[in-house]
Amino acid sequence: MGEWYERMFEDVFGEYWVKVFERKKGTNQEVSFLRELLSEGLVLDNACGVGRISIPLSYHLSVVVLDLSLYLLKRASQKAKESCVKNLYLVRGDMRYLPFKSDVFDAVINMWTSFGYFSDQENEATLMESVRVLKRGGRLILDRANPLWLIKNFMEKDWSEDEEYITLEQRSVSWKEKRWKARWIIINKQTKSYNEIKFDHRLYDLKELEEMLTNKGLKIKQVYGSFQKEDFNENSRRIIIISQKE
Repeated sequence: MGEWYERMFEDVFGEYWVKVFERKKGTNQEVSFLRELLSEGLVLDNACGVGRISIPLSYHLSVVVLDLSLYLLKRASQKAKESCVKNLYLVRGDMRYLPFKSDVFDAVINMWTSFGYFSDQENEATLMESVRVLKRGGRLILDRANPLWLIKNFMEKDWSEDEEYITLEQRSVSWKEKRWKARWIIINKQTKSYNEIKFDHRLYDLKELEEMLTNKGLKIKQVYGSFQKEDFNENSRRIIIISQKE
């Protein structure tokens, strides 16, 4: 494994993110938000992680979950069995090359800023793949951090501590490339192990995202700044775009 996104969610890093996902607040609100939008049909959770969203969503809809991380998919499978869900189907794959036929999903969801990992060209290809597998009239729901909020609240260095980990983060922004870069140091307090990884993510503002989606044959239906359906503005922490394939 060479690229950061191939390593960040495996092994010790995968274990760390599982704990982060377990502590993340707001899951019930996000699932309720999606349930109101998606009342029926087949849903693709593109870059599903450990199934934080897709497992509770699968109580109500049939959900296909896809992720590149074998570690996170194994944990998602374990959690799905514990939760006794029946309408969840796990697939390991790369979001740039979705292993599905065209026009099969009623909705594709991409949550928690999991779009933008690659070069501009590859990010475009990722978006095109999501559109390809959507049925006509199907919805693409894209959830990202708002770069305006990130920049206004920028901290070059930050750290956190809980019962298991000490996390150190050093951040920078490449204005020319519009990329958010970070260096993570994760210390396991029990094992005393020290692991480091770098993160490199493309920042897209709302205008760029709307242009990309429109150019791919999608119609913007709604933009929210939170899962409480607040109107989006430059102070919103999230950009949540609901678009539809024409």
